[in-house]
Order: sequence, then structure tokens, then C-alpha cells
Amino acid sequence: MAGQKELVKKSISDFSNSEKRGNVFVGFDGFVDNILKPVLERKDNTNFIPMSDITTFADRIKSGAGKSINVEIVKERSSMGGNGPIMANSLALLGNNVDIVGSMGRDEILPIFKTFTDRCRTAISFCDPGITDAFEMNDGKVMFNYPQSVLDISWESIISSVGHDRLKKMISENSYFAFVNWTMIPLMNDILVHLTEIFSGLKEKNTVYIDLTDPKKRSRKDLRDCMNILLDMNKKADVILGLNESEAVQVAEVMNALPDYKDIRELSENIYKELPLKAIVIHSIKQAAVCADECSFIVDGPYTPEPKLSTGAGDIFNAGFYAGYISGLDLEECLITGTANSGYYVRNEKPADRQALISFMENWSE
Repeated sequence: MAGQKELVKKSISDFSNSEKRGNVFVGFDGFVDNILKPVLERKDNTNFIPMSDITTFADRIKSGAGKSINVEIVKERSSMGGNGPIMANSLALLGNNVDIVGSMGRDEILPIFKTFTDRCRTAISFCDPGITDAFEMNDGKVMFNYPQSVLDISWESIISSVGHDRLKKMISENSYFAFVNWTMIPLMNDILVHLTEIFSGLKEKNTVYIDLTDPKKRSRKDLRDCMNILLDMNKKADVILGLNESEAVQVAEVMNALPDYKDIRELSENIYKELPLKAIVIHSIKQAAVCADECSFIVDGPYTPEPKLSTGAGDIFNAGFYAGYISGLDLEECLITGTANSGYYVRNEKPADRQALISFMENWSE
């Protein structure tokens, strides 16, 4: 893309020289992710060829219709998961102070989350995490969720564990917020309404980053209600809505935005016309776009056809974009920090700290 190399270099300079860091409150989910590989061919007891794309995986499953089928699964590892913890961990590594309230263990925070929560200013867990079986392939991932106690997350359960006064105090001590995984928390609309009430009583207008997490299984009414709540919240706080391309199409449909688009920049513009929040951010596998206040941008990301890890890459993009925003970067530059953050992650199977992200962008700009 013409001029993008110069944009990356400017983003490096502005991000490197910025001394701005944020106090960020993140809530309210938490999962344990099992990273899995479906086996295409077993060579011997230690060697196998994995299914490299979702179509192959789907065709193997489909071939068992009317008969039966056996699919071998290799578990590579288990790791901390959930949109909130993954995004919050990246924000902390990029230099921000993080308070998190989530589902990371009922009686105490589970060991798999401890390395992350030790980085946080405050970490409160009020219920057990869900479980995700994530099948990793080169062209994407297929995730099977076992939400369990996450389904019961409510305003009442949060208040019961944290306390209303303590939660209000925590919110007042932060300027940036991220509320994620709307899809897996059925009562999230009610939670957002209560949060909007708290924001209306604050002296400063803060910033809220929202991530939906594939709302296909939720009713269109619930999704439309959520968008109306965000419009109301946007009067009390600056709301940034982060979406992947599939989620963006669903939002466009419920908002009666133009369904046709030539690229995700036009899609973000179509949504923004009907949903004028602080910003609409969309990321796809190869690009990212943003629309806000009659301006829009699109950038190419550092795409790799063979990612080592893609589970959580969207959350890492959100963290990189938000870290750039907190650092005072222009929205177009935030797309660079977002795509670079996810680009580092899918190649290295771990999130970048601030210097690693800068080094990655420097290599990208050459």
C-alpha cells in the first residue's frame, strides 16, 4: 500500500517517544484454552501431519455423515485464555497499569493465570473459567466452547464478589476500560447498562473498548439492543467498537447499514453512519480499518500464511490498537500498532512487550 512504509516509520517514532501510559480496567470473562491439532495422517507414534485448513477439517467431519468417523486430536498445550485476560495481559506488557475482574477461579486465581495476574495492579476473580478447545489451522481456527460458569456472570454476581463501592472506586481510578466477550456472557447487556449509569456520574469522559466475540449464536434482537446501549454509553464515555470482519457484517445487518462493501474500510464507514460511536475498528486476516468522525483509514497488516498461533490474535490486535490510542497516536497509527501486535503474536506464540513490538515494527518497515 502506497505510503504505508512511511506510516509504519511514523508510528514507530510516535509510539517509541510517547510517555503516555494508561490505567485500564478490563472485564469480565476468563477461559482456559486447549490448543489442539486435528490429525490428517499419522506417520508413527511421534510424527503426524496435521490438517492445515478448515475445509479439510470440515470435509473429514462431513465424510462421516450417515456412517461414523474417528478424528485423532493432538493437544499441544493449555494456556490462559478468555478475551479479557489475553487483551489485559498484552496491555500490561505494553506498559499500562491493569485492573481486571474476571472468571479465573472461584475460590482463588488458578495457577494458569498467575503469571498474568502478577502483572496487574489489581486482579479479582469471582467464578471459575470456561474452557475452549481451539483447533488451530493455517487459514483460521475452530473453537468449541464450554462456557459453564461464565454463562451465569451477571451484575449481581460481580457486585456480590467485588462490592458496589469497591467496583465504583476501581472504575473511578481508571481512565480506560475494555469490556469483552459479549457473546459468551448472556447478561452482558444488563451489565453494560449498569456501567453506563456509573459512567454518567463521573466527572471525566473516559474511553471504553468493546469486543463482541462472534455474536452469531445470539439473537438479532440482543445484538441490536447491545448497539443501542453502546450508543447511550457513548454519551457518557468514548466508545470504540472493535470487530473482526464477520462480526462487522453482523453488526451492519442489525443496524441496517449498507450490506455491500468493496473492503473493510467501506464496511467501517457504512456501520459508522448508523452507529456513530467514537470509532468503529475492523480487522481481518490481512488488513485493518477504522472509521471515526468523518475520517477513515485502512492498512495492510504483516500477514503470514502459516501462523504458529491464532487463538487470541484478535484480542492481541485490540490491545495493540488500544495501547497506541492510549499513547496518543493517530487512529491510522493505532491500526499499525494493532496489526503489528497481532503479527508478532502469531509468529512467536506469545504477546510482545513494548520493546519487542517496536523492534517488530522496525523490521516490518525495512
